[in-house]
Amino acid sequence: MAFRRVLVPFALSLGLVVGAGCGASLPKVPQAPTAKQTKGGKAVAGAPGVDHDPPQGLRLYPGDVISPRRIAAETVEEKGLTVDELGNLHVPLAGDVRVAGLDLSTAEQAVEEALRRFDKLVRVALVLEAPNGQKATVIGAVTTPGRVPITPGTRVADLLAAAGGTLNNATGSESVPLADLENARLIRNGKAIPISVARAVEGELRHNVYVRPGDQLHVPAFGGARVSVIGELRNGQPVPFRPGLRLTEALSINSGVTIDGDRGDIRIVRGPAANPTVYEADLKAIMDGETPDVELAAGDVVYVTDHWLADVGEVLGRFNPVISIALTAASISTTIYIANIAGQ
Repeated sequence: MAFRRVLVPFALSLGLVVGAGCGASLPKVPQAPTAKQTKGGKAVAGAPGVDHDPPQGLRLYPGDVISPRRIAAETVEEKGLTVDELGNLHVPLAGDVRVAGLDLSTAEQAVEEALRRFDKLVRVALVLEAPNGQKATVIGAVTTPGRVPITPGTRVADLLAAAGGTLNNATGSESVPLADLENARLIRNGKAIPISVARAVEGELRHNVYVRPGDQLHVPAFGGARVSVIGELRNGQPVPFRPGLRLTEALSINSGVTIDGDRGDIRIVRGPAANPTVYEADLKAIMDGETPDVELAAGDVVYVTDHWLADVGEVLGRFNPVISIALTAASISTTIYIANIAGQ
């Protein structure tokens, strides 16, 4: 199934998101990487962590199932309305009401305002019947990759544990870790949170931050260099790197872009975690023969955005992701095939 997440603004990163997007434009990706980049290399460690990470109240997200109750001369309850991928709740009589990212009280006020065109005294109560949108995604070298339900207070270490922990290879009486936690990344709204997942697992609060719905935890595996391909894909999985690997090949291996994917806005993140470069590629122009295909570098992260994200970006200033996931050669010869399961 498609690996799709609707990404919404969070209090922790709203200011950074707006500041990065306003008036900024991403450079076009070079047709070919440098010779040094094609050889790969270990990501630079030393993520500073997050000093200010306040807990967030319950908010609504696409996929959540809501039952609105209208209280006026008579009480009317609508059962099982779902917040759609655009963040709207379709309320009978009122039509589509934007509720994604709002807490329940604010969402109730939004629905009331929409209904008061027809009844000036109406009051609305919203009941969250099924928190289907309250999930994060874990992919990579973990026991059970896929979407994980989260509750308020869930932290990075909890999310990793909920995915069954990292993969290990039992050799005799020893267990050899196969997950490269030093290069694991927590991605939020297309941007890597500056934390060390390895230190988060050790309990350091500056790194063991709260997880938000829509977050993506990517845990790379030790082994040969790879290119990570995430976002709006039919079958997301890391692609083993080889010199000459092209963008269209990496996307084809992942069964291509979903119908919701923005083919005109493919992000390619290249370089060390401390100072990555974010490029933009236009898959549509490549397929139309208007621009050459793009040669990828070892450790690249290819992020396929979606049309809803672009719409939200227009409101917030069109943020730029700053993510870097480097997968490099290590002493372990086992190659792990990691499947990204979505929609579970």
